[in-house]
Amino acid sequence: MCDNIITVYQKIAKKYKFTMVLTSKMIILLSFKYLKHLTINKGNDMKNIAKILFVVISSLSLMLTAKAGELSVSGSAKATYLTTSGQQKDNTLGITNELTFSASGEMDNGYTWSYSMALDPSTSDTDASGQANNDDTSITLGMNDFGTLKLCVSTCGNNKKYAFDASAYGKMSDTGLSEGIVYPDDEGSYATIQYHTPELPFGTTLSAAHGNQKVDGQSGNAQVASGDSATFFSAASSPVDGLTLSASYYEKNDYDNGLTQSSRQGESGGAYGAKYAVGNLTIGYGKSFKDIEDDKTTLTDGATTVEFYENTGISLGYAVNDALSVSYTSETSEANYQTSSTTNYDIEMDSIQVAYSLGGATLSLARTDYENIGYADGVDATDTIIALSFAF
Repeated sequence: MCDNIITVYQKIAKKYKFTMVLTSKMIILLSFKYLKHLTINKGNDMKNIAKILFVVISSLSLMLTAKAGELSVSGSAKATYLTTSGQQKDNTLGITNELTFSASGEMDNGYTWSYSMALDPSTSDTDASGQANNDDTSITLGMNDFGTLKLCVSTCGNNKKYAFDASAYGKMSDTGLSEGIVYPDDEGSYATIQYHTPELPFGTTLSAAHGNQKVDGQSGNAQVASGDSATFFSAASSPVDGLTLSASYYEKNDYDNGLTQSSRQGESGGAYGAKYAVGNLTIGYGKSFKDIEDDKTTLTDGATTVEFYENTGISLGYAVNDALSVSYTSETSEANYQTSSTTNYDIEMDSIQVAYSLGGATLSLARTDYENIGYADGVDATDTIIALSFAF
């Protein structure tokens, strides 16, 4: 039966001397041509009905055929030893790991799709079961020249707060001790739908996202108590070789505003950064901001209420050779109160890091000094962390 469809196509191709690949529309047209041929030239009704059904079913099958997707698993494992001086902290030896399950495929129209889900160990102090959490879930639809559409829960953050960072081991605010810096939120705090443009002139890409409150690993019918939502925008560009410019901005939409609250200032924030790589040297500079929501109608509590946070960072990274990298990063965070006369204490961090590739593993050393932790005067500490990381 299918051979008869192809025969019709071959006769047309021979007559008009052309060659092309059969498309879904062509298959349908040829199928109906074959159906007409059957009904006109055959006298056996039952045989004709059977052939008609076979032609229709085969046509739909060919039209809707999709390429089989691929499933893969990747992850990382890391052993760390952390020491802290200046505070009452125990030296700790730990192992962390993360598994990411990914699937991908292609549709008939050339669009691509991918699914990703991370399996993380629970970090709750009250969880003694050793359970792993299903989180950081996303579905991505690649639409070629029309850009990319994403559906994400707890992931797909486009915040540029670390766009300046060139650290050899990792972000120094994420190496051990919690220093208390307040950063702007990103899409990873919400369940979002996102659109990303294809690459524009000067290597520019733009994104826009809208998100609602979520629970990690939520299913399609999960709901949370808060009706808050947020809107996000980001941009990145590489106008010249080695230079990357980045920026992001968001606004939180408070569900209660206009109902039970009178907000003087809504929550919003953003970041921008520049990073330039020349030879083995990388230099970065960036700033981030966060305006704190204030529901008071007066400034009577201004002496104790922060109006906004401002963070400034610089970073230098140098690749000594293919295996060895070193870096120095410094960051300052300032809390600005509603009353300018209020004394504030800036958090300051300085980190020196070294990373050495062992081929299949990376050995890292990071030492970070903290001052005025939690924006409190004289609360200082020093962290030293040794890490052995594996990626698979």
